[in-house]
Amino acid sequence: MDENKVIALTIEGLTKLEKEQIRLLHIERVQVVEELKAARSQGDLSENADYDAARDRQARVEATIKENDYVLTNFELIDLDEKASREQLQEELENLREEKSLVNDEILEAKKNGVGDDNIELFEICDKLAEIGTRIRTIEYALKNETTKKSSKKTVKLGSKVVILTLDEEEEEEYTIVGTVEADPINGKISNETPLAMALLERKVGDIVTVFVGHPYKVEIKKID
Repeated sequence: MDENKVIALTIEGLTKLEKEQIRLLHIERVQVVEELKAARSQGDLSENADYDAARDRQARVEATIKENDYVLTNFELIDLDEKASREQLQEELENLREEKSLVNDEILEAKKNGVGDDNIELFEICDKLAEIGTRIRTIEYALKNETTKKSSKKTVKLGSKVVILTLDEEEEEEYTIVGTVEADPINGKISNETPLAMALLERKVGDIVTVFVGHPYKVEIKKID
């Protein structure tokens, strides 16, 4: 990942990433340690398939944690719409940090019953911690950027939902423009780095733009949400 790149995220995407990171840190990382311990107890590691598999999983887990950590410290929220005052946000942030500390204690207690998939309580507490973490990051972002962003419907922005008409085919399609991390073309979420998104950004309803691909085509912007 480009270490100088700011990652565009929606709050939904931030929540999903925070949830994944919490589970990696508090569940999967511990599972890997237990798998390695069990494999070592078998003796000779030179031809130990369980040990090799555990080491491979450990490498994947740690790599994902590192990548997620970068995104979670270098993101830009593209659909932030805070209506609370700065004072209200600061008060909420203080309360959330206290709650986060208590939930961390709950996780430690739940881990005493193991970190297997059957420990439903642990998974639920981890998800609770992720929700708190997401809200904390959202408030910190709002305070740091001195903003209570209001989504603009005048022009296409990151996070905009856009209805376009492909002129050659007279067919309307709807897309949401997101960052590369959340791109999911099958479900109508396109990266801001795609030719279509780049053609649409900063344009308004009624504009006809050219999408420069192998065979360029024109689309008209019909609606922006």
